[in-house]
Amino acid sequence: MHAAIGASAPVGLVVTQHVSILQGATMAAISAGFALMPDLDHPNACATKALGKPVHKVVHSLCRMTVKSTALGRDRNYIRYKQIRGQDPYHRTLTHTLLASVAMGVIAYVLTYVSLVACAAVAAFGVFMLWPLYRKTISLVVVAAAATAFGSVVYLNPWLMGLAVMVGYASHVVADGCTAAGVPALWPLKIQGKRWWNIRLLGGVVASGSLEEKGPAVGVAMASNALLVLLSL
Repeated sequence: MHAAIGASAPVGLVVTQHVSILQGATMAAISAGFALMPDLDHPNACATKALGKPVHKVVHSLCRMTVKSTALGRDRNYIRYKQIRGQDPYHRTLTHTLLASVAMGVIAYVLTYVSLVACAAVAAFGVFMLWPLYRKTISLVVVAAAATAFGSVVYLNPWLMGLAVMVGYASHVVADGCTAAGVPALWPLKIQGKRWWNIRLLGGVVASGSLEEKGPAVGVAMASNALLVLLSL
């Protein structure tokens, strides 16, 4: 679901940034992978399966330390509430913020600016993140990663690479912000006495993993792909 939304995110850039279809397609492949990154704070997420449990543990520890060091009184009460209910209070925290999205985009921009090798590596890494979704066709992911790496070197500049990574990552934050649980997208801003205030864009009416969540995601992906086809005509 997040990969589909992430792949759709660059469609708007095709229009607003006046990029070509080939540039947009390359950015879509990169965005799809980076859209999975925020869930590295969850032990069973696709991103964790792609990069391994050690990476998850590092990310989760960073989330925990950040939350504990910046939490206010109301935040601590909420942490205790989730712990009592047997829930992980550090899932959907630091990695699910717009600040993290911008940081990822800046890192991608800098790496791409440094060298073409780094540019190709960032692109290939994005596609590599998708391999748990296609375990039976891992060779296809390898070919796609190589093709995207080549396309990034030929078609993308640092600005477009940074945008591809940022919008892909941010699409996950926005999508989770539409669920009942919400996300602390505006951290570290203080909202109603909390640093980790969960934003619920649709009023908390959509449950994670429900048909109400997956249906619009598929619809957005199909509409975006149709738009790309129309733009290429």
